[in-house]
Amino acid sequence: MRFFLIIFCTALLGFACVKSKNKNPVPAIEYKDFGAKKTTAGNDTAVMVISYEDGDGDLFRDANANGPNVIGTFYYLNSATQQFTPIMDLITNDTMRITQTVLQPNVINEDHPSYRNKSVRGDMYLPWGPFRSGDSVKVFKYTLFVVDEAGNKSNIITTPTFTIDF
Repeated sequence: MRFFLIIFCTALLGFACVKSKNKNPVPAIEYKDFGAKKTTAGNDTAVMVISYEDGDGDLFRDANANGPNVIGTFYYLNSATQQFTPIMDLITNDTMRITQTVLQPNVINEDHPSYRNKSVRGDMYLPWGPFRSGDSVKVFKYTLFVVDEAGNKSNIITTPTFTIDF
């Protein structure tokens, strides 16, 4: 009897430690990594990795026509003020935004189903080129957020400060 009680308590403790799936329809993101280089053609290129979690799986776009779902702002270190400053869009007289559309992975068959209506989490790899406003910009950072199909806006993340020596 004692043996069965120990097995039961161990199993109960194991199930209590399993993290339940997120059902929150508002996506959440977190900065993970950034890697930058200059190509042989002399162009800047970078990949930023952010982790995501979305309780209803509508984070990804079905088509580019649905608009961007990753929105960011680039800030450079202004050498005169020693403050991080966004680049201004002279036409709109507003902060210039970086946008990217991340599409839902292809739904091939029942082995590769849609993410819709399912809790999802993973990493997003965001290729950027160019990733800064010019070669003279050496110190910079970004703020980013994502928007899902329902219009839910995630938390805003701020990356660490990056220093590029090329």
